[in-house]
Amino acid sequence: MRTLCCANRLYTTEIPLRHVAKCFTMQRMRRLTDIELLDDRALQQQMVWASMSILGFGVVIGVIAALALPHEVVGPLWFVALAFLSVVALPVHELVHAGAFMLLTGFTARIRFGFTDWMLYTSAAGTMLRRRRFCAVLLAPTVLVTTALLVVPWLRGFPLLGWFLAVIHLAGCTGDLAYVHIIRREPKATYVEDTERGIALFYDA
Repeated sequence: MRTLCCANRLYTTEIPLRHVAKCFTMQRMRRLTDIELLDDRALQQQMVWASMSILGFGVVIGVIAALALPHEVVGPLWFVALAFLSVVALPVHELVHAGAFMLLTGFTARIRFGFTDWMLYTSAAGTMLRRRRFCAVLLAPTVLVTTALLVVPWLRGFPLLGWFLAVIHLAGCTGDLAYVHIIRREPKATYVEDTERGIALFYDA
């Protein structure tokens, strides 16, 4: 893992020196496109629709489950637990992103947390990873946190609470899932860089 300086920008990268972006000596990389989620209102709207669809589907299944699992008491404390744990899951989600960045860059990524447009986010601007590794960073909270929210309450005797916690969290993962979808539909892209406003896709020249 290396920290490299190019055109007054600092990069934390796993890429061999001969493969780094075009401003480096070998000029082996080319920028394919930039995806700026924080500025893309159309993409944000798609995310909202995806979130609402997940929530709607989850509520329907949850109501059916509630009728099938009448032994779980749904009262004021149940809703307090749902709200509290849903809020706690937000910073945990970002910490998992940060942990994945650190693990996959050999603990050299520079992590910054922020809040904008009612969204928490984790930034490792300047960090570049192979596309599969970057997708792993994006999907880590979706898989790990959602699974924990589903399984732990279930093991404690509150399967319905676990279901709704998992659905709410998954509905908040649509930004990460959108990035993964964009990366996967660009087979030419071999590396992904985290930027201040989103991500940038690169390919081998």
